[in-house]
Amino acid sequence: MRTLEFKQLPLSVKIAVGIAFLEAWVSIEQLVIDRYGLWKYMPYYKVTDPCVWDLAVAVIISLAIWSASTRSLPTGG
Repeated sequence: MRTLEFKQLPLSVKIAVGIAFLEAWVSIEQLVIDRYGLWKYMPYYKVTDPCVWDLAVAVIISLAIWSASTRSLPTGG
C-alpha cells in the first residue's frame, strides 16, 4: 500500500482538515484565552465575537492547506 500525499486527497478531506484546525483554534480561544484573560494583552481581540485574530487564523489555515495541496510531487527515478 502506497502512502498518499496531501495533494492526492479529495477536496472533502482537505475541507475537513481545515475545519478541524479552525475548531482547534476556537477551543484554544475558549479554554485558554477567554478563561485566563489573555485577551487583555491581544490588540483588537473581541471576546465571543469574530475578530481580526479569527480572520488571521482562518487565512493562515487556508494558505497552509492550499500550499500543501499545490506542492509538486517528487519525481523519482
